[in-house]
Amino acid sequence: EVTVAGVVADLTRIEFDLLDVLSANPKVVYNRQQLLDRVWGPGWFGDDHVVDVHIGNLRKKIDTVGSASRIETVRGVGYTMLKANLSP
Repeated sequence: EVTVAGVVADLTRIEFDLLDVLSANPKVVYNRQQLLDRVWGPGWFGDDHVVDVHIGNLRKKIDTVGSASRIETVRGVGYTMLKANLSP
């Protein structure tokens, strides 16, 4: 269970797993393939942009309107988790 500002965030399994990977090492930048391997598994086959879609959905659920996203896009590299005030 994840709460944001005291409210439970209704995350899918994929969103939760992405958040788990990103928040476990908050200053590490993960590229799409690394996230696919860790969340979907090394045998997953498909469009790697599925990561972008799920990151976008996750941001909608954990970010505060009017504030910077807790998940940073590092252009040309991937995604990293900024320090977040989330409760697992």
